[in-house]
Amino acid sequence: MIGIVVELLISWLVLKFIQKENLSALGFYPTKKRASEFISGLLLPGCYFAILYLTIAWLVKNPYMVNPHYPVRIFLFEIGFLWKSVWYEDLIFRGALLYILIKRIGPTKAVWISAVAFGIYHWFSWNAFGNPAQMLIIFITTGMAGYIFAKAFEITRSLYLPMALHFGVDFTMMVIFSQDKSMGKQLLIKSLAVDPHTPGTFVSILVLFFYYAGFFLLGLGYLWWLRKRNALMAKPPCHCTL
Repeated sequence: MIGIVVELLISWLVLKFIQKENLSALGFYPTKKRASEFISGLLLPGCYFAILYLTIAWLVKNPYMVNPHYPVRIFLFEIGFLWKSVWYEDLIFRGALLYILIKRIGPTKAVWISAVAFGIYHWFSWNAFGNPAQMLIIFITTGMAGYIFAKAFEITRSLYLPMALHFGVDFTMMVIFSQDKSMGKQLLIKSLAVDPHTPGTFVSILVLFFYYAGFFLLGLGYLWWLRKRNALMAKPPCHCTL
């Protein structure tokens, strides 16, 4: 928690001395629109990955079950841990630095820089050095996620949506469906240690596509719609007379 406070202080100083602005530039002030974006940001990845993992479990005939050895205190601890992790990462990659880059070099380049930096950062946080194949997969997958999160900030000019999307992805994958091996078994676990069925080649390729690229495409579609909606809402009402 102290680290987040330090990050906020540094963000305030950077914005104050470089842009002559304060933390309000990051869209912290709650509004009805931002609350709506926050809720949709939680639901979008939550629903997508729940459908994806449950479908995969059905295809391999290995359904999920509630982990009988998972106390509530651990569940609450993991929620708090992930929320602090999201705060930490988003203040770095979707905070003051991204805001300044958008102002100085434009949104397109700024979003790409944020996405690339987010992908490279996960080489360090996931200890992937020494395994080129793993480094490539991590860079692509986390870079795509970073692009969606950065684009969400660029469109909304607020941290509410990118943080909700980020938390929604991590919470659903890691805590609900136990996809992060480093965190161990979480809320839902597979009923069997080994999948009793392997889908055909075509189905397997389709599953891989949705596993690695599906949420990226869904996120792009949602952000495209959100930009269009915001543009329509920003238009002044027409006072036409006949």
